[in-house]
Amino acid sequence: MSMRKRAVAMMTAALLGAGTFGLAVAPAADAASYHGIDGNGVVSDDWQDEENLSVDDHANSNATALWESVLYADGAKWQDEDGDWHNFGKSQIDGSFGPETESATQWWQEHYGLTDNDGVVTDQSWEFAQQWLHGPFSGGGVRYHGDRRDVDFKRVSGKYRVKLRGTGPWRIAYYDQVG
Repeated sequence: MSMRKRAVAMMTAALLGAGTFGLAVAPAADAASYHGIDGNGVVSDDWQDEENLSVDDHANSNATALWESVLYADGAKWQDEDGDWHNFGKSQIDGSFGPETESATQWWQEHYGLTDNDGVVTDQSWEFAQQWLHGPFSGGGVRYHGDRRDVDFKRVSGKYRVKLRGTGPWRIAYYDQVG
């Protein structure tokens, strides 16, 4: 093989190797940059590895709005300062993990007999809730079959989407963004 052909072959191999390396790294870099509810793979395994939600963790986020949608679907109740119980309503799907969402989460956890019942959404709560996810349907729709009502989400390009207060435009369920 001539020196010129050998040089061309080495350059071609180097470029192909770099291209292959670039393809292998690019999806991982894209995945690492997304900080929200994951919608890749089988719907029944979507929520098994999500982050904690609480008054201290991702308290103002669209991920919290997604969790609040679960509370609403299951007919959760929250207790006010006077000890009175209230239904967790659609208007409370606002992406703010405050005292009402914390109380409703604790009610939800106790209602379903979870050992983690302190009002913090942990792996145990996510995994229990994902049992009632169904889909995906046309257009990436995912339905949560709650005890009281069903709520719909969307999965587009591996990212969950939610509607604040159950209406309006679809919002990506980021952990660090609301609205």
